[in-house]
Amino acid sequence: MITLVTSSAIALAAWRWPQPVPEKPTPPPTTGAKPAPVKVEDATYLDALSPQSGAANLTKLPRELADESGYEHAIVVRCPTNQANDKVRSVNYLVRGRYLDFSATVRPYYEAEKDARTYVYALSGVKERDGTLTQRTRGTQFEATMTRPARLDAEVEGAEELTIQVRCEAPEGVIVLAGARLVNS
Repeated sequence: MITLVTSSAIALAAWRWPQPVPEKPTPPPTTGAKPAPVKVEDATYLDALSPQSGAANLTKLPRELADESGYEHAIVVRCPTNQANDKVRSVNYLVRGRYLDFSATVRPYYEAEKDARTYVYALSGVKERDGTLTQRTRGTQFEATMTRPARLDAEVEGAEELTIQVRCEAPEGVIVLAGARLVNS
């Protein structure tokens, strides 16, 4: 009986006098330096990383899309010209085995051919024992159009590099990979 009375008194006290919630700390002031990679739910957005190679194939989000929802944390890759020596454009990121998965929404943008399809590949470069890298296709997306964006998901566990390759039916467009992120767990 004494235990019941004591437990009830403690429960009543906890209910009547709740503990204060600590305030969130204020973030440090910005210094003008490049921001650290954005992490959300153990994820790193690709737009916060610098490409190892292929940076010349990246461009800005078209002005017409800048205020549209669904284009957050996007990387934008120019379409190849589709000439004999320019069929694929690639952007390569050094990931050093830190991530398990890559995901993005493929959202092509064409000024003229609105129904043109895109072909996007996520390749992982896995380091072999002799130090060479072996490229393996881990994810593909062949159906995305301007009216039908589509998901691209790829496993990148153990990859030294992540390469994004794009092919386009029409050369005057760009491929937007919205929400492009690497997930740690």
